[in-house]
Formats: sequence, C-alpha cells, structure tokens
Amino acid sequence: MGGSGSGDKRSDRERESIRDTLSRDPCWNAYQNQLQESGRSSRTLLAMARDLELLAGLMEGILWHSCGLLWENLDRALAVRFVKRLHERGYAFSSISRTLSNLRGFYRFLKTKGWIMEDPFRLVTGPRLTKSLPPVISEEEARTLVSLSGSLGDKDEIKAIRDRAILEIFYQTGVRLSELCSVRWSDLDGDAASILIHGKGGKERRIPLVGEAREALLSYRIRISREDSPWKSSQAGEEPVFIGEAGGKLRPLSVFQVGRIVRKRGLEAGLDQAITPHALRHSCATHLLNHEADLREIQVLLGHASIGTTQRYVHTSLEALSIKLSKARNEEDCLRSA
Repeated sequence: MGGSGSGDKRSDRERESIRDTLSRDPCWNAYQNQLQESGRSSRTLLAMARDLELLAGLMEGILWHSCGLLWENLDRALAVRFVKRLHERGYAFSSISRTLSNLRGFYRFLKTKGWIMEDPFRLVTGPRLTKSLPPVISEEEARTLVSLSGSLGDKDEIKAIRDRAILEIFYQTGVRLSELCSVRWSDLDGDAASILIHGKGGKERRIPLVGEAREALLSYRIRISREDSPWKSSQAGEEPVFIGEAGGKLRPLSVFQVGRIVRKRGLEAGLDQAITPHALRHSCATHLLNHEADLREIQVLLGHASIGTTQRYVHTSLEALSIKLSKARNEEDCLRSA
C-alpha cells in the first residue's frame, strides 16, 4: 500500500493467512472476475486485493469466521472505526482515500448482487485532498525542450532522435505515459499520420499525428531501419515503437525509463521546473485551449471519459485570457492618453 510503511504491523505469517483466505473468498473472486472482464489492469486488481487484506486484518475479530470472511458483519460505525485506525497507524491521506474508493467499489458490488443489505462505506468520507495540477510549461519552453533533444550534436544520436519523437508526441497529443509505452508499429497508419492509442479500460482511440511530431517519428523510424543501425528493427506488427538497450539487448522502454528520459531532457534544456510526461500532457491540453480548441475535441484527444475531467484545464486558460485582457486594456488606456 502507498501509505506509511510503518502503518501495517502484521507479521508475515498473518499476512499470508489473510491472503490465502481472501484468495478462496467467493465474493472477492466474483468481484475480481468482473473487474477483469471490464478491462482493469493487473495492478488495479493487486491494489484492490491489498486493500481488502488490510480491511480483513484490521477488523479481524469482526469479519473473520471459521467458514471464512463475513463481509456483511461490517456496518457504518465499524467502517468509520476502520478509517480511524488507518489514521492512527500513520497512513497517508492519499492512501486512505484510495483504499476507501476501492472498498466502496467492492461493497457496492456486494449490495448489487444482494449479498449484503447495506453498504457500510456509502456515507463514509475520507480526508479531503487538495488536487494539485501538474506544472504547465510555456510554448517557448516546449519548443526549446524538443529542439534540444533532437540535436545531432548529442553524443548518442539514435537516442536523441528517439527522445525527440517521444517528447513531440507527448506534447502534441497529450497521450498518457502508459499509452505511449504500449504503442506498436501496427498502431500507426501507413504514413504515420495517426496512431491507435490503447487507453484505460480497454478503450481505444485514433489520434492525428502532424507537423513536428510526425516528422520526428518518421526520422526515428528511418534511423532504426538503416542497415548500420545498432537498433535495427523490422518494424513488424507487434514490435514496440520505443525501445532501448538494457543488458546488451534491445527491450521496450518501461514507464520508468520514459519518465527518466523526459526529466533528463528537461534538465538539459535548462527548464526551471521538473518536467514529467504528465506535465507535458497537461501543457498540451492547456495550450490547445489557449488556441481556442473545443473542450470536446480535447476530451477525445486525451481520452477522458468525462468532460468534467477535461474542464480542470480551463483554469490556466483563464489565466492566459486575463493577461490578454489586461494587455488590451493597457493599450486602450495608452491610446486615450495619447
């Protein structure tokens, strides 16, 4: 769990006992099957299981029975006590909120199936989190970032060309980190004018690739196609687009490697703030909004399920509008005083 490491004081034997019992629990197995059918990732399933193990461990005397786990024994008062215990054990607010979200989903499933009468977590609220948006880089900073990454003066030319393609695609399309890492050559159309993105929950969307982003990707494709390329690739169907060397072998770039690449290139470009893939995604949406792109268009591009998620980018656009209005007002005052 992502909270304080000292929060969970169970022994390894106790954890193993809980894990074993949960693995045989029919309610959890049914819910797990539903999550898998809806396209949830293995990471999501693992996090869900850990949160159920945590609930079972902290409420052992209430949920445990010789025949297994009795989820229906938990009422709202006990659910509140569980949250209080998480606080007492030093779990981070973000971890408590995540755990509550997972448990609400599980108990909502149990109630829908008619296996419990009431959802004990329905009215239980966790700590209020202040959601901070990632930093936005200026359009000038974005141009500096991608141009420096493609410099032929880089000591490792092929990496520079690859990194520029990565940065251009992040900034132009706003794809998620995991989405970029999963791109295969078969996801590109013939002339790399668009990419099929495999998004959250198994949802797919095709997005356009134009200008510098398309040129950067084509340059990368040409470079790794050359006979003398150390990264010689056939670019066949399911081969990953973005690769690198690890242990003397070519392997697909992981999300951690791509994150490091973005941060490294940001430092080399002399940007004041730490640059992450999500910051580039946020900057893409904000700059598109500043250039009068429609919110619905941005929603489709970013793969947001809800327009409400896209609307959070409006605040930076309003800041830009405020600057423009102030500038226009100053120019008007100057004309009047002339």
